[in-house]
Amino acid sequence: METRKTWFTWKRQYRRLMSFIADFVKESIRHRNQGRCLHFVDNTRCDQIINAHSIQKQGQLRLIAEDGHVLRFNADFSTLTKSSGRPAPKKIGINRVSTFLGFCETHDGLRFERIDRGPLTPNHEEVALYGYRSLCRSYFAKENAVTLMDSMSRNRHITADKADLLRIMKSGHELGFEQLKRHKADYDQSLASDNFFDFSYVAFLSNSPMHLQLSGVLYPEFDFLAERLQDLSNPQENRGLIAFFTAPTKTGWAFCFAWHQSSSEICVPFIRSLATIMYEKYELADALIKFVFSNCENHAFRISWWNKLSSEVKQEISDRILHMALPTATIAPNYLTSGIRGMAEWTFDVVHSRSDI
Repeated sequence: METRKTWFTWKRQYRRLMSFIADFVKESIRHRNQGRCLHFVDNTRCDQIINAHSIQKQGQLRLIAEDGHVLRFNADFSTLTKSSGRPAPKKIGINRVSTFLGFCETHDGLRFERIDRGPLTPNHEEVALYGYRSLCRSYFAKENAVTLMDSMSRNRHITADKADLLRIMKSGHELGFEQLKRHKADYDQSLASDNFFDFSYVAFLSNSPMHLQLSGVLYPEFDFLAERLQDLSNPQENRGLIAFFTAPTKTGWAFCFAWHQSSSEICVPFIRSLATIMYEKYELADALIKFVFSNCENHAFRISWWNKLSSEVKQEISDRILHMALPTATIAPNYLTSGIRGMAEWTFDVVHSRSDI
């Protein structure tokens, strides 16, 4: 009798969990599909919201697509159930990669025409625009995360332990979003007045084959020398923010870091640490690919590139993606240089810098 009672209790809890997960997925989609224009000019034209690409479809995604598809690490419900709860690479058409409903047709065209119509030069204006689009995509996602945590905390299927986890996650998202508001205001002010020299950048230029495209922003906690740059647990501290992205150039492609002058106190030593490990013969390609898969969920990569990687490299990349996805995971100070070497076959020929490093 006790066994039968235990089985029914487990079945009831399982159904409750599945109902909560189903509601979570449904609510996530609903929030993601609520478009709004994030351009700093607010007027009545902002009514034709479009699926804007945070990674260029023509200039970037097509370069790595095979039969119109790329791979991206995914953590949706169907993927997690097939991969024992771990994010896994998922084949996706380039029309759906990196899109977000964050701009109207008018402002997306006007603001980003300069970088969408041709390769990166690079210069202050173009790098600022790439960085702004990376920021806006993160702003859109973080705002959605805050409202999602709030709505799910009132879900009728939620358990006490899930409620506690949602409170922790909501607190973290709210803190991150408040910081993003400040950074977006800095970007908006500089871009509205065409003060592009408020932005600094470092661009690593390459002619080697490119298999990965990406766009994101980060509050760097540790640098490449495992030194702490800022305390992300302190809600009173203004966090420094760095944007990063890949971009096509006339002769190949570039991996860029960019930041607004308001974040120079954090970003300059971060870039200096990268220069230091390069001087000490640590491969730049290794440092960059570890940085990407530890900090950037907005990415896409070539199918054949992934397929030819060794099982050890695939496992390390997967572990880094999983660690990034865990809301309560702690970061090892040396995470940017630890692990397998030789993960990327990129070579960089030129460093293009406009900063005070």
